[in-house]
Amino acid sequence: MLDFKRLTLLRELHLRGSIAGTARMLGVSPSAVSQQLAKLEAEAGLPLLEQVGRSIRLTPAAQQLIASVDEAVSLLESASAELETRRSRIQGVIRFAAFSTFARTYLPRTLRSMAAIHPDVVVEFTQLEPSEALDAVTSRRADIAIVDDFTHVPRRTDSGLVRNLVTTDQLGIYLPHPVSSLAALAELNWAFEPRGTDAHAFSRNYCRALGFEPRVLFDSPDPRLHCELVAAGVAAAFLPRMVFGELDPPPGSITEFDPPPGLDLPPMFREIHAVGRRSSNLRPAAKSFLQVLRDVAG
Repeated sequence: MLDFKRLTLLRELHLRGSIAGTARMLGVSPSAVSQQLAKLEAEAGLPLLEQVGRSIRLTPAAQQLIASVDEAVSLLESASAELETRRSRIQGVIRFAAFSTFARTYLPRTLRSMAAIHPDVVVEFTQLEPSEALDAVTSRRADIAIVDDFTHVPRRTDSGLVRNLVTTDQLGIYLPHPVSSLAALAELNWAFEPRGTDAHAFSRNYCRALGFEPRVLFDSPDPRLHCELVAAGVAAAFLPRMVFGELDPPPGSITEFDPPPGLDLPPMFREIHAVGRRSSNLRPAAKSFLQVLRDVAG
């Protein structure tokens, strides 16, 4: 009989891509991960890992094992959800992950509403950027994650995941001072989210649609810092409306830029989705939490 914990460890290695990354995620030493994988190989009687240069790759047998683990865990989650529907009260633990701007804006009210409506549901929260939050749901370290989807920047999809639209968030271009032309935008210093993120790709594509290449000097995943840099007069930035919280309009030291009409530009908003696994989203606690999220954010 194959050890189920070791099988889930193999699956985590598949998601992380390296023993070191798997060890960091699980909070153990790389040698401990290697030892457990060696024991799993001995149980399977087949090689599960192969060396490719300085990295390792899963063998076809390991890939098949991972697919079987996914099926088994999904069946267990569905069975658990079915049992929860038979209880007289909605209860359980929801592991929730969201990025900082959404959490600051909506998490306190969501938790307050959940405590009032469903006092037997415990919500555990972890702050994660969207790509990390998706990985957490896929690897079953989180039940529900908040991700943002930018127009013209497709995010990866997974057939085992379900997306629920929570709200939309308007985007805007904010400048440290007014400009008289599109060409003047190229002379500004810009604050972007890190390269490789959807927000970075959207912002750079939008600048190019306006006809200029942005001079990005400030790289940070925190839009609040972007806002403060704009207010300090040192940078321009794409800011989500969510970052301003209850401030309407935004601080007076910030100038919003309105693109001239007639340009073929992407829509200036992002969709905010709650993503969960199909099997775990059947749980009454998960359904109730999603409803409260939509009520609070909507």
